Amino acid sequence: MRYFLLALLYFPFNIYGQEVTVSPENFLAETGKEILANSEYSKRQVACDTFLAVLEEYVSTEEGYNDPLESVTNMLRLEYEDEFRIYSWQMPDSSFKYIKYGLVAAETRRGIEVTVLEDQSVSMMEPEYKTLKADRWYGAIYYKLIPVGKKKNRTFTVLGFAPDESVNRKIVDVISIDNRGRPRFGAKVFHFDEFMDKTYRRPPQRIILSYGGKYAASVRWNEEKEMIIMDHLSPPDPKLKGVYSTYGPDMSYDGLVWEKNWWYLKREIKFDSRQQVPIVPPNKPTDLPPGK
Repeated sequence: MRYFLLALLYFPFNIYGQEVTVSPENFLAETGKEILANSEYSKRQVACDTFLAVLEEYVSTEEGYNDPLESVTNMLRLEYEDEFRIYSWQMPDSSFKYIKYGLVAAETRRGIEVTVLEDQSVSMMEPEYKTLKADRWYGAIYYKLIPVGKKKNRTFTVLGFAPDESVNRKIVDVISIDNRGRPRFGAKVFHFDEFMDKTYRRPPQRIILSYGGKYAASVRWNEEKEMIIMDHLSPPDPKLKGVYSTYGPDMSYDGLVWEKNWWYLKREIKFDSRQQVPIVPPNKPTDLPPGK
C-alpha cells in the first residue's frame, strides 16, 4: 500500500528506534485526531490529505471495505449490506470554517470502486433543486442511512449535518449508485411544495434545514413511527423570516413519511422527545425558595 507507507513519513509514531507494525485502522485513527486537534492549518491540511489517500487505498481492498473502522472517531461510516459504504468527515480550514470530505465505496462487477466526494456547497446556488455528482457534492457529515421501498426499487435516504459558526444545516438527501459504482445525490421524491417557511417553485431534490449556529436541532429516523422526525424551526420574530442565523427549534415537530415511493410531509405531529424542560412563567421570580 504505497499511500500507507508514504503516510508514515509524514506522521511518524513514537517508536524510539523499535520497529513497530501499524495497522491502517490505527494509523487512520491517529491521523484523524490531527485533522481536528492540530492548531496549525498547514498540518491539519497535510493530515487530511494523508487521511484521504490512505482511506481511499484501504477501502478499495476487501479487508478495508469490510472494516468497520470503529476506532476512527473523526469520521462516520454508513453501509448498506454488501452494496456500498459512505465515509464522511470534516476539517477546520484556515479561518476555522468546516470543509467536508467524503468517499463512497461500492461493489461492482469489476470489483470495489471508490469515489472521492468534493464539497462545493459554499458556491452552490439553490442546492435544493440540483442533482449532484461526486465533483459537485453538497458536503455533509452523514449520520443515518434509511433504505425505503421494495428491494428492486429501493431509495436510499441519508441524514447529514453541516455545522458552521453562524448557520448550521441538517440535510435530508438521497443517494443512488450506478452499476459502475458512481454515486449521485438528489431525487424528486419529496411530495410537497411548502416546508417550514419555504415555498418550492418545483419539486425539491433534497431538504435543507438552516438554523442558528448556537442552537441544536434534531432530524432523526424514528424506527417505531417509521418516520423522519424533525424539530420545527422558526425565527423569534416574524420580521426575521429568512434570517436563518436567528432560527431555532420552537418545540413543535414535523415528520416525513414514506408512502408509494414519495416522502410526504406531516405537520405538527405528536411526539414525546422525553426532554423534561421545566416551564417557568415569565412574570414569576426565579430566585424564590422551593415551594414558593
